[in-house]
Amino acid sequence: MIVAMKRLSLVALKSDQDAILDALQKAGTVEIIRLADGDVQNGEADAVNARIQRLAESISAVKPYAKKAGFLSPQKREMTLDSMRSYVPKAVETTNEIEELMHTQARLLAEREKAASTRAALEPWSALTVPMDSVRNTSRVHYFIGLCASKDVQRIREQDYLEAEFLSESATVPTILACRESDVRSVQNFLKTIDWQDYVFPKMQGTPREAIETLDHRITEIDGQYAETQKQLEAHGETIETLQNALDAETIDSDRLSAQSDLAYTTRAFVLEGWVREDEVEKTEETIRSVTDAYSFETRDPIEGEEPPSVVKNNKLVKPFEEVQTLYSRPAYGTIDGTPYMTPFYILLFGLMLSDTGYGILLMLGSWLYIKKKKPTGMSAGISRVLFWGGLSTIVWGVLTGSFFGITKASASTIALGGVFDQISQLFEKLGIFPMLLDPMSNPMIMLGLCFGLGILHIVAGYLVGAYDKFRQGDWQSAVFDQISWVLITLGLVVGFFPAIANMAGFTIPLPKSVTMPALIAAGVGALLVVLFKGRGKRNPLKRLTSGLGGLYDVTSVLADILSYARLFALGIATGVIGQVFNMLCSMLAGASNPVMKVIGAIGSIILLVLLHTFNVAINALGAFVHCARLQYVEFYGKFYESGGKEFRPLSYNTKHVQVTK
Repeated sequence: MIVAMKRLSLVALKSDQDAILDALQKAGTVEIIRLADGDVQNGEADAVNARIQRLAESISAVKPYAKKAGFLSPQKREMTLDSMRSYVPKAVETTNEIEELMHTQARLLAEREKAASTRAALEPWSALTVPMDSVRNTSRVHYFIGLCASKDVQRIREQDYLEAEFLSESATVPTILACRESDVRSVQNFLKTIDWQDYVFPKMQGTPREAIETLDHRITEIDGQYAETQKQLEAHGETIETLQNALDAETIDSDRLSAQSDLAYTTRAFVLEGWVREDEVEKTEETIRSVTDAYSFETRDPIEGEEPPSVVKNNKLVKPFEEVQTLYSRPAYGTIDGTPYMTPFYILLFGLMLSDTGYGILLMLGSWLYIKKKKPTGMSAGISRVLFWGGLSTIVWGVLTGSFFGITKASASTIALGGVFDQISQLFEKLGIFPMLLDPMSNPMIMLGLCFGLGILHIVAGYLVGAYDKFRQGDWQSAVFDQISWVLITLGLVVGFFPAIANMAGFTIPLPKSVTMPALIAAGVGALLVVLFKGRGKRNPLKRLTSGLGGLYDVTSVLADILSYARLFALGIATGVIGQVFNMLCSMLAGASNPVMKVIGAIGSIILLVLLHTFNVAINALGAFVHCARLQYVEFYGKFYESGGKEFRPLSYNTKHVQVTK
C-alpha cells in the first residue's frame, strides 16, 4: 500500500541544530524541503566535499590493484559511524601520498612524451656530423634549416645563390641551406614557392646523433622512475578499505551539512520543513525530544499543489517485488500500489516461462546462497529474492510439465535422448515422479489454452483492481463504466464463445445455453455501458456516442493483450527443448565405442552439461524476468496503474561500501 505522508514544520534553537540534524539523519525519517533562497555558503561543507572528491579519485586510482572481493563476499561491511570516522585522518594522509604519486607519474609521462617527440624530430638529422649549435648565422652567411619535399631538391640545386646540403634521400628531405646575407630576402621568397617546412634544432649539445643518445638515456631513466612510482601506487591497493570507509563517513557528513543549506534561519532559531511518513511521525518527534525540549513540532496533510513523495509499504513476501515495480515507475501519491496485486501473478507466470524442476532448484539455491553470503541491499536484494520465489514457482511448474534438466518421463511422445538420460527417464517413469500432467510437446494446445486462460485471469484482475481503486476514491462511475464494463465484456465473450474456441483447437467442450447465453448478455451489457458512458464528460450527444463507439473498439486491444500471453507457452517450451538438445548432444559425445574415447567423451560431456545447462538457466531466467515484467507493466498495470510518483529521500546514511550499525 502507499503510505500517507505528512508535511512537517519544525522550529528549534540554532544551538541545537547540529544535534537535531545528526539525530534525524540517524533515524532516517525526514525528507527535508529546501527553504533557503539561492546558494548558501558553507565553508565546512565545501571542505568535506573537496575531501570526498579527492578520496573518490584515490579509490579509482588504486582500485585496479586492490584485492578483488569474492563473488559471495558481503556487499557492504558492517561498522559504526564513529569507527568509520576514525579512518578519515589516515585516509587523508594516504590520499596525499597517492596524489603525489599520480602527479609524479603525470610529470614523468609529460617529460617522456616531450623527449620522445624531440627524438623523433631529430632522427632525420642523424647524418649531420657537426654540432647543432655550430649551424648558426654569421655577419656574412645566413642559414636556413628545414625539410623539403624530394620533388623540390632539383629546384634548390638550380639556385646559384644557394649552397645546399641534403642529409638523406626520403620523401621529406632534411636540408641545410646557406646564402649570403644580401640574398636572404630572395631565398625567403623562393622557399614560399616550394614545399618547405622550417625546423629549429633543440637547445642541446653535440650532433643530432649524440643528442638522440642522450634522449634515449633520459627516456630509460624516466621509464625506471615511472615503474618505481607504479610499484608504490600498486602497494596502496591494500589501503582501499581505509579510503572507502573514510569516503562513506565523509559522505554522511556532507549530506548532513548540505541539509543545513536547506533550512531557514532567524536570529536565534532555524526552521525545517519536510515530509515524514504518517506511521513515523511519533518516532520523528521522539527523536527530536531526545535532543532538546525547546522546539515546535507540527504536521499536516498535503494540500493541493504539493507533491508528496510516494512510499509503499508491504509485507515480507511482497516487498522484494517493489523493485520490479520501481523498474517501471513509482506509483503516483494517493493512487494504488500495484505490488501486492502483481506479486502472485509474477511468481506464477515466471515459473511457467521456465517450467523445469532442475532449473528451478538451481535458481532457488543460487539466489538463497547469494542472499545468505552476499547480504545484498537495495535493488540487488529485492531482485535476488524475486528470483528465489521465481525458482520455487519453476520447481512446481517443472513437476507439472515433467521436466528435470530437459529430461522427461519416458513415453511414446518423448524424444530419445540416448544413454544415461534415457535410463533416468525410465527411472522417473518407474518411480512415478514428474508425472507430466501437462505435456507441452505432445499436447501443445492444452498448454497454450492454459496460458491464454491465465492471461484472461490476469487482465480481468487488472480491471477489478482498477474498479476497487475508483470505488476507494469515491468515483463509482469510473469504476462501473470504465472498469467493470470491460470485465463483463471480457468474461462474457470468453465464456459465451468458449465451445466454439475449443472446437477450433480440436476439442469438444460443450457448455449449456444456460451458461453461454447469460455470458453473452453480460458482454452486451458491458458493451452498452461503454457506448453510453465512455464519453459521459461531453455534453453533445453525438460526440458522446462517437466517443463510446470508439471506446468499444478497444476490444481489439484486449484481444491483442490476451494473445500476447502466448509468449508464456513459447518461452516455457523453449527452455525444455533447448535442455533436451543439450542432453542429446552430450549423450552423442559420450557414446563412442572406443573405451578411451568413451572416457574422454564422458568427461567432456559432463563439463559441457554443466556449462550448457548453466547458460540455459541463466538466459531463460533473464528472459522470464523481462517478459514477465513486460506482462505486468503493459497488460496488467495498463488497466489501473498511475505512475509518476516521486522517490522518498530522507536524510539518512547513504553509503556505498559500509553498512552503518546504529
